[in-house]
Amino acid sequence: MIPILSFSEIIELILKVLIFPGLAFPLLFAMIVIWFERKFLARIMLRIGPLHVGPLNRTGLFQPIADFLKLIQKEIIVPDNAYKILYNAAPIIASIVASMSVAFIPYAPKPDGGYWMIYYTPWSLLVILAIFTARPFIMVGAGWASNSKYCTLGAIRAALQLLAYEVPIALSLVSIVIMSRTFDLAKIVEAQSSIWFIILQPIGFIVILIAMMAELSRRPFDIPLAEQEVVFGWPTEYTGTQFALVMVSEYFDLCAVTSLITVLFLGGWSGPAIPILNDVSPILSGVFWFLLKMAILTVIIIMGRGIYPRLRIDQLLDAGWTLLIPLAIIQIIITLFTAQWWIPLLGGV
Repeated sequence: MIPILSFSEIIELILKVLIFPGLAFPLLFAMIVIWFERKFLARIMLRIGPLHVGPLNRTGLFQPIADFLKLIQKEIIVPDNAYKILYNAAPIIASIVASMSVAFIPYAPKPDGGYWMIYYTPWSLLVILAIFTARPFIMVGAGWASNSKYCTLGAIRAALQLLAYEVPIALSLVSIVIMSRTFDLAKIVEAQSSIWFIILQPIGFIVILIAMMAELSRRPFDIPLAEQEVVFGWPTEYTGTQFALVMVSEYFDLCAVTSLITVLFLGGWSGPAIPILNDVSPILSGVFWFLLKMAILTVIIIMGRGIYPRLRIDQLLDAGWTLLIPLAIIQIIITLFTAQWWIPLLGGV
């Protein structure tokens, strides 16, 4: 049977889908992070960064909006030899798939029970992992459909890289599931009410942080997009709105990854209650701590672009297969052998 929602539940669902954590939140996250990344990296490299667009002196706050408006006005050029249906569909699919993960992440508990998320399922961790595994097919499909040597080389590199780093991600998640005994992300957060998993599983945190940076093709793992070698990799031929969708999907992925790591290792919404926010709504205090942890992770991931050189493809693949996978297995073994000590520390388990 189709459940009948009350008026308040319909309003709540609309707020979730359109504002937070739905459509508006990843878009706002993308705009803020694009601006922050430019200014932050400029400071690391002793540059100035964007200056002129937007309010406040020398901030360039509206530069991402100006760039987006410029891109959507440009002509969409489809190569003559491209496989046009897949070529044109790939940017749309990439942005949709990138934003889907956010729907299954709990951002705060509700006072009347349940969680502030778009769609609840007790298998949310598996669903998000399945969504992540779709990314290599999109990249390979777009690179092949472009019928360009640079796009094809970039797609092959992306496929090799993602294959090497999805294995340590899955192994790191095994340790989390062993500790929490659930695939439900909300229950995983509740299991950390007494102690965060980053303290109990520091190796797993390091592994999944590095592997997720590789999943996002963030430097030093940006070999699929190496400008000096393959122009811009698999999205090289895209222009205008299609290129804008590809770039926005990258930051949608960053939003989903930082949200997921916050849930898995940093206790999600857990943190001391903030009286001012609690007076407005108890949900806001949890959301504040969740967003703060996301922001810290985002800065750490962005920092890699400013302080590390790009790895060669052999170094990149060796790091995934010979370093991260053994470390993830070691974390599983440690988790199994120390279960008798850490189980009493976990709440909600």
